[in-house]
Amino acid sequence: MKHLPEFKIRRFIREIRKKFPDVIPLMERHEIWALTFRMGEFANLTSIAFNDGDLETAKSHLHYMSEKLNGASEIEFEYIDVYYVEHLFWKSNQKGIDLGWPLVPENLKQLYLSYHGKKPEPVRR
Repeated sequence: MKHLPEFKIRRFIREIRKKFPDVIPLMERHEIWALTFRMGEFANLTSIAFNDGDLETAKSHLHYMSEKLNGASEIEFEYIDVYYVEHLFWKSNQKGIDLGWPLVPENLKQLYLSYHGKKPEPVRR
């Protein structure tokens, strides 16, 4: 089935939206077909929670993604790795990084370090 991976990601994103409705307005900034950008917005929401010191929300996002990674299909793994984990901390300030990094589960942390090669740092703008 040619469209099975896309179907799985659409279902995954619907599940995120249902479980974490605060992400809906962020995702709605992008076209319905822009699935990678929509997943990136969930990473942005997690980063915003770090910055705001809303650690319970951040932990709930991270726990969900960590658990999802454990049983992920190939396409779900790609979306978690490339469009969630790689984007974590892009919108974080130093406070957000200091609060957030210790909360990242080991399986997500390893993906982050595999891509970035180091712990997060604030983006210089």
